[in-house]
Amino acid sequence: MTQALHDLLETGAKLLREGSLAEAQSCGETLLRQYPGNPLVHLFAADAADARGDRKAAISHLESPLAPHTNAAVLLRKAQLLFADRRREDARAAALAATKHLEPDPWQYRTLARVLSDCLDPGSARVWLARAHTMFPRYTPILADLATAEFHLNRIDEAEQHLAALLRNEPFNPGALHLRSALRTQTPERNHVRDLEQRLARAPHRVDFVVACCFALAKEYEDLQQYDKSFSALYRGASANRSTLQYDSQSELAALETIRTKFTQKTLTSLGPGFEAAGPIFIVGMPRTGTTLVERILTSHSQVRAVGELTDFPLLLTEMVQEKLAGAPASELDIDASLRLDFHELGRRYTESARQLAGNAPYFVDKLPYNFLYCGYILAALPNAKIIHLRRDPLDTCYAVYKTRFFNAYSYSYDLEELADYYAGYRAHMDHWHAVLPGRILDVAYEALVRDQQSQTRRILEWCGLPWEESVLAFHEQDTPSMTASAMQVRKPIYADSIGAWRRVDFGLGEVRDRLLRAGLLEPSDGSSNEIS
Repeated sequence: MTQALHDLLETGAKLLREGSLAEAQSCGETLLRQYPGNPLVHLFAADAADARGDRKAAISHLESPLAPHTNAAVLLRKAQLLFADRRREDARAAALAATKHLEPDPWQYRTLARVLSDCLDPGSARVWLARAHTMFPRYTPILADLATAEFHLNRIDEAEQHLAALLRNEPFNPGALHLRSALRTQTPERNHVRDLEQRLARAPHRVDFVVACCFALAKEYEDLQQYDKSFSALYRGASANRSTLQYDSQSELAALETIRTKFTQKTLTSLGPGFEAAGPIFIVGMPRTGTTLVERILTSHSQVRAVGELTDFPLLLTEMVQEKLAGAPASELDIDASLRLDFHELGRRYTESARQLAGNAPYFVDKLPYNFLYCGYILAALPNAKIIHLRRDPLDTCYAVYKTRFFNAYSYSYDLEELADYYAGYRAHMDHWHAVLPGRILDVAYEALVRDQQSQTRRILEWCGLPWEESVLAFHEQDTPSMTASAMQVRKPIYADSIGAWRRVDFGLGEVRDRLLRAGLLEPSDGSSNEIS
């Protein structure tokens, strides 16, 4: 690299760091004119375009005939951008093309694996991560990614071995400690409680470590039926995590109420025709209510494919609103503009995007729980879609959500009062959709599914228009990956241990119960719910 090129790239990087995006773009254009075909130049130009929000321009810099199409870094950055643009087939093709040109660079292997995993192929991701591990045996991010892939693939022994190696190098790695506890049900003979307590005592000042370690401890104490210690650790971890978040509960609940106010039955009739695509099945509700269980049951059927927790519908909805507003900045969904969209086009874009993961399967399952926010929009855009709403006892739901560490999602889940208020808002939201869309959403009670799997499964299949297949009763025998927090549970036959689990920590849920009572979601007598059966 010449000194002149080095200096220009340094100048461009500084401009990006400072947020001087127009100047960075100009620098990129200068670089492209002076050094066409240089991989670092094309990468910088793409990054500059992406930073100013022009993803298509970013991709064009890497797809240009002048771009070096045998450079792994260029191909992998292109794969990242294509995936973000929901061009998943092209993203996967670019990632696989990069495999022929990989350099001994951990970033390249990790990026390759991430793209493959995002394309719902953690098996291939694991292969490349395993190769990278032989090249960089002490590089802990590779070990962490490898163990995570093995967790999703149910390769528990290997995941444990790789986490142990990681922790020898980084004894306070938060993700490794959290995942290690999630791999198995802990027993008195085999657990990490003492180890976790000792590590926590040695490094209590790191918030990310405290959060991960406390959630791991809470899970292990619960496995050991030491519920008071479990809840104490959970409360400490959740409170520490909440302290790191900028979250306004009232604003979020107000946004839900605005949707309910403006998306009425009268509104629905004025939205125009949707896209008449067959096949989409949406599973919605609060997290930890059996959504993954129903997904696994459905995808045990020969005609159904999973596309994971796909964020495409809400993202496309938001993008089309921004198009409608001609680029006007918006911090949240503009409800008025959202009701003036071309719903046929919204349904078409969603179907085109989801089909890249679903392939030719007649039906596919989109299991993003918070799509409950958009049931009316979904059925306006996709009138043939089926929506299945999972419901669970309110206190069991709140406890299950509270004890789960989510990553970059569900900010309401780390404070018990905010959690109870959000649950009440969610129930009001679903009551609204049932009133606006009578007979269009199937409620499935988690408790009823657990107690009578066969009849509830028949009910679900009939709702979706699917013929009966015995394979759906053996959902736990699927060898396909599971990419959610329930990856371990759904590999077991249905069990009832989690029904009424809130009673084990009743002493800590007083404020939750009081708020749910005031919302009319519990019986005053004993805290049990008015849940459907």
